[in-house]
Amino acid sequence: MRVLFVGLARTIWLFDLNLINPTGLSLQGVIEGIGARYQFAKFPKNIMDVDKDKSLEFKAGTFTNSQGTSVLVSLNIHLDGMVVDTNSSTDNATEFLVDLSDWMAREHHLVFPPEVRVAYVSQLDVECDVSLMNLNPKLAGLLKFLESKVKPSDGKRRRFDVGGLSFWTEDVTQLGAPAVVKFERKFKTAFSDNHYFSQAPLQTRAHIDMLGELEALLKA
Repeated sequence: MRVLFVGLARTIWLFDLNLINPTGLSLQGVIEGIGARYQFAKFPKNIMDVDKDKSLEFKAGTFTNSQGTSVLVSLNIHLDGMVVDTNSSTDNATEFLVDLSDWMAREHHLVFPPEVRVAYVSQLDVECDVSLMNLNPKLAGLLKFLESKVKPSDGKRRRFDVGGLSFWTEDVTQLGAPAVVKFERKFKTAFSDNHYFSQAPLQTRAHIDMLGELEALLKA
């Protein structure tokens, strides 16, 4: 399994936003400070400048991590927490949130609550040359049935293959449920490209480990 690129590495901190500002201080300076500190290309003009999800949206900023690498970050501040997206790793997203919370406490006396719930979403594009058919070779009969019975409108016969796997929790539609786990062929790519999209409610490193487990299973 070879990682082609990181499509999304998201860290979510969940807490009541009111807890960090119990005395009702003006947040205008905080908003402007965040925009300037991380050089966001787009950020709110004021506390009422919210997006369609009613969050304060900071887009395309730059954060220098502990290794001295500049990474692209985006931040959304909701009433129930903060969401940080990168295209590098959830480690970078988490490090950004730690840096942000330290700065907010130091410069604006806004202290995060000790109990913060954490969640992750990782999306990777990978190359895998082991067929999903290996999970159950008996699926070959079903694919042949489809190829013989499906009549495309353009008259061209099609080859079918296993498109993907997915896993989810029983409460998948409920707020707070983990993201759906997906491993599926990338749309608009040839089967021969062996290009797959994968999503998991995991840190980036754990997601890569999960894909290694899947590859070992397919090879076995």
